[in-house]
Amino acid sequence: MSRLTLSVIIVTYNRCKDLEECLDSLFSMERSPDKVIVVDSCSSDGTPDLVRRYPVGYLAIRERSMVKARNIGLKYTKEDVVAYIDDDVVVCKNWSRFILEPYEDGSVAGVGGRVLPYGAKETFHIPLKHSTIGKVFNNGLVLGNFDTPLQQPIEVDAFIGCNMSFKRELLIKIGGFDENFKGNCFRDDTDACVRLGRLGYKLIYQPKALLWHKFKGKITNHKWVYWYTRNHTYYYLKNFFPQSKGRLVLPFLYRMFSPPQNYVERSGIKVKPSPRVLIYALKGLIDGVREASYWKTCVDGSCYLRA
Repeated sequence: MSRLTLSVIIVTYNRCKDLEECLDSLFSMERSPDKVIVVDSCSSDGTPDLVRRYPVGYLAIRERSMVKARNIGLKYTKEDVVAYIDDDVVVCKNWSRFILEPYEDGSVAGVGGRVLPYGAKETFHIPLKHSTIGKVFNNGLVLGNFDTPLQQPIEVDAFIGCNMSFKRELLIKIGGFDENFKGNCFRDDTDACVRLGRLGYKLIYQPKALLWHKFKGKITNHKWVYWYTRNHTYYYLKNFFPQSKGRLVLPFLYRMFSPPQNYVERSGIKVKPSPRVLIYALKGLIDGVREASYWKTCVDGSCYLRA
């Protein structure tokens, strides 16, 4: 068993019942984490009283930003590995053991696990035409497929945000998560993975580090469309536009507004085209470009936030 220490950070807001089941699963594992930190964005549903029943650290913050909450939690850790899970997940009995195993290889910077719908059997899997796992393309397209069962861990480009972990010292080295991802914070997890990969480290998908996610779908109102477009544009321009010298702008726009059909079906996102939706998408595109124009990065990939 790995001798590395593990901290788990859970960001929550008004999901008291889900959080209770999540914490119960963490402390029912063969090896409990060395530290669990709950970062609460001022819940009003009894979350503070619930957390007192568990041996966890509790941070109450005013921010309603997933990215800021993740970084705040990171500041209160000292463990070798920092894992992030959602408040509405249930981990398997040996999740912590399997999430730590790949770190015995010193070239590994992060490990992500398998994610199944809540209540699904471990054999559950939806085969898709685009079956590559955790692949990031230089036109901005990202393929997940993190329900895929494999016999052995494999190297990937990125993780899913509800089941990911990183070496603490390396996550701090790149400046943590980029707080310029706002609103729904779409692509903040992928961005961190891309920056770590460019430092020359490996990211490993460990299918045995399994959890079940109570995925409730995404709200696809005009606000969601705006933040999706704004954050994805910022992510692409920050990470790929300079290297491509602008040659991939059209493929990026095509993939952002027309991703693979089975990718859309799995995500559960349904957006009905309308003049108003197009206006919000255009505004998000423009604001994403503006945000990227302020971005600064040093040679080793460290992240500096603009004032």
